Amino acid sequence: MHQTFQKTERLKSKVALEELITEGNSAKKHPFVLVWKKVDAQQEFPIRIAFSVSKKRFPLAVDRNQMKRRITDIYRVNKADWYNKLTAHYAILLIYTSNKKMKTIDLEPKLKSVFKRFIVDAEKVT
Repeated sequence: MHQTFQKTERLKSKVALEELITEGNSAKKHPFVLVWKKVDAQQEFPIRIAFSVSKKRFPLAVDRNQMKRRITDIYRVNKADWYNKLTAHYAILLIYTSNKKMKTIDLEPKLKSVFKRFIVDAEKVT
């Protein structure tokens, strides 16, 4: 699988995001909260994902965008491993909750552990 992050993998629908927030399950591992919901609709990819960094914690857009780019890059590189472990389709909102900027090296193991927790929880529900 190519290490790309295509536009169709992004979760952009306002309705889907609202439904995800109100009805979704969550997995937490500091500094991430992963809100997920199983989706019945057939998708091209097993996961459609949106990334969020709080404006309250990072007032400057430059800092928010930098954190989102780092998180997206880690996701893009590791997603093939996670896709292989999933049997259904999911919508995910990944929220960065810390108020400190972290380096990619520090973020990667934390993101991997929150996805590991999500995969375990998702397989229990399925």
